[in-house]
Amino acid sequence: SNITVGDNVSLTATITPDDATNQEVSWESSDPDVATVSGSGNTATVTGVALGTAIITVTTADGGKTATFTVTVDMAVPAAQREMVSLSGGTITGTGTAGVFISGREVTLSAFKIAKNETTYALWKEVYDWAVSEDRAAENRQYTIASEGYEGHEAVGTTPGTGTTNESLGWTAAEKASRPVTNISWRDAIVWCNAYSEMSGLTPAYYLDGTTDYSDASKVLRVSTTTSGVATDADKAVVNPAATGYRLPTEAEWEYAARGGNQSDATNWGYTYAGSGALGNVAWYTVNSYDQGTGNKDYGAHPVGMKAANLAGLKDMSGNVWELCYDWFDVSISSGTVTDPAGPSVAGTNRVMRGSSWTNPSSVSAVSFRFSASPTSLSYVTGFRLVRR
Repeated sequence: SNITVGDNVSLTATITPDDATNQEVSWESSDPDVATVSGSGNTATVTGVALGTAIITVTTADGGKTATFTVTVDMAVPAAQREMVSLSGGTITGTGTAGVFISGREVTLSAFKIAKNETTYALWKEVYDWAVSEDRAAENRQYTIASEGYEGHEAVGTTPGTGTTNESLGWTAAEKASRPVTNISWRDAIVWCNAYSEMSGLTPAYYLDGTTDYSDASKVLRVSTTTSGVATDADKAVVNPAATGYRLPTEAEWEYAARGGNQSDATNWGYTYAGSGALGNVAWYTVNSYDQGTGNKDYGAHPVGMKAANLAGLKDMSGNVWELCYDWFDVSISSGTVTDPAGPSVAGTNRVMRGSSWTNPSSVSAVSFRFSASPTSLSYVTGFRLVRR
């Protein structure tokens, strides 16, 4: 049976023959972190806890009879919104004057997976609700994520005809929810990444400063704070190098992916935008979005994946919304040989974001264009994309 996280399925055990001497049974889940089983007598309730598969076993008290039931716990959000693409990494020889792959620099990247699409509001909300629920409090791993996010450029529940909404212009509920989440800070994003990792049964990437024992669940970063000018646990978080879970891409990973992930394909690698020399083929930007005006359906952030993909199969890496990266921003890029660079080691003021948005012109939409924002910044033009090992 397939259920979603937080949902239930009822099971009933029938023992034959009817006059068997022992009708008492017990229930057990092979993985309570995925699905729990509760109940008394011949009826039990299986509850989805996190993504994965568990075997539910029912056994008579004398051990003479057993039966099993397989339950798979999945998410309600469509699988297409969670799809990831594997990139092999490799060594990139810098040739340009802009971006992170500049002349005089050689960058080696490990293999990684990157989301085909920007993180949608639907995915954000499902994980957010799981993370902040009282069930997580009972497990001593409740999350505090400051912003609930916007559905694209709109606050959820915005009244049609007010503000910047295009809600009244024909978007369905599913289309609106498949727009990228925005109005979340960098701090919110990395804490949410940890929640998604735990929900998925993966090792979280971000831990409290000073952590060396990554098996200590109490050291997982679970709180985002947005007080401007005040350094927080999120700003000082350390990355578990062995993490299997979700995280923000480094700036080098982002640009490598935006260029198609294969420097030997000179045409694709050399495109000005992510997948094309013509921005309109791959991006929502000023001309085909912002300039349309609030009375047009094409105004604003669009459902992910509507434009053409780049060589790696990734969509919206130019335009739609700016995408947060892990690195602190530094205007200069060091030359020389580096492996898996993650930006300056000393904390700065802003974090990197790349890719431009639906409000920006072609001049800032190039795959080499670098930009940044405060880790506390909330904007209806900024979202993020996931990576993992």
